Amino acid sequence: MLAFLKGDPDATASPRELRALAVWYREFAERTQNPVIWEARIRTAEELETNAEALESHALQSAEGAIG
Repeated sequence: MLAFLKGDPDATASPRELRALAVWYREFAERTQNPVIWEARIRTAEELETNAEALESHALQSAEGAIG
């Protein structure tokens, strides 16, 4: 299991790891018959993807700041 999922406060996830987890949640959502659970899993996947985008954006801004 990824360290950041175990509650390690010092652990960070890469955008790639977050996106992989989002894919898993989407696949897992398709297995349920309950629309409330399906919606919660899809929402979690969307949040993970948003977090991945934010990490990439932050990394890009940091890199641009270091260059300029």
